[in-house]
Amino acid sequence: MNLANIMGLNQPTTIYNTPKISSTKKPESSDSFKDALEESVVDTFKRRRPDCARHVDQQVKAGRAVKERNGVSGLSTKDMTMEEYQAYFYGLLETIPYDSTRVNDTSIITISEEGWEQMRKDPDYESWILGYFVEDRSVHNPFFGWGNDAGSMITEHFGASIEEHHGEGFSKAALKGNVDQDDDDDEEEDWWIKRHKRIKKLLHEQVERAMKKDAAGKAAAKEEYARQQYLSRQRQHSFLTSGTTAAANDTARPDPEGIAASMAAAAYVNTLDLFGTGMMSDVH
Repeated sequence: MNLANIMGLNQPTTIYNTPKISSTKKPESSDSFKDALEESVVDTFKRRRPDCARHVDQQVKAGRAVKERNGVSGLSTKDMTMEEYQAYFYGLLETIPYDSTRVNDTSIITISEEGWEQMRKDPDYESWILGYFVEDRSVHNPFFGWGNDAGSMITEHFGASIEEHHGEGFSKAALKGNVDQDDDDDEEEDWWIKRHKRIKKLLHEQVERAMKKDAAGKAAAKEEYARQQYLSRQRQHSFLTSGTTAAANDTARPDPEGIAASMAAAAYVNTLDLFGTGMMSDVH
């Protein structure tokens, strides 16, 4: 099956890249099989990486649950040939579902010969790999349903220890451009670029509208504040100067109370001018 055909499938696809192992190799005897495993590579990894121990334990637990659901939790693999063991393990993998948003994904799984040997004699390592796929396949694809999501091409490699595992993922849309050399993908790329520009423009316009609205509100508040201050000063000035008595002529006797009120009014107005000017400057 070539890459172009794989990318046309509308369902998650798993490809097992199995190394060629001699079919004449006999299973190990019970004693040698038991003695071959001194310590699980899972325990070795947790001892070296205690910060990851909790996560690894969760993956091992998930892998054991897969075997329990399939009724093989107590099955011994010591008497299986490698071909039988590989078929058994692949059968377990096939029971692990993908998230519904991953229907377009294609996974290529490669396990080295040393990895197969370690898995067959190390149940915890076997469970860890199963649990890894339980976790990996449950991940939700946030871009699914956008109308142009072609899924991902994922490669997973496993060796004889957790440290040897590595995986990579690529967009099928990008890979299709490399395989087909089709310029039609430029339309898809243009769509993404245009969409990004539209979103950026809308955000810019929203921010600009919010800033203008805020500035208009502040200007109206300042104008209303200045008007209220002016009216207040006018009322205060009118109130304080209402007791002033104008002289009838140059020879009229001055009114002491009127003079006092006038002086007080003048002093108050001067005070208002002094502080009012500062207040108005703060407003503007």
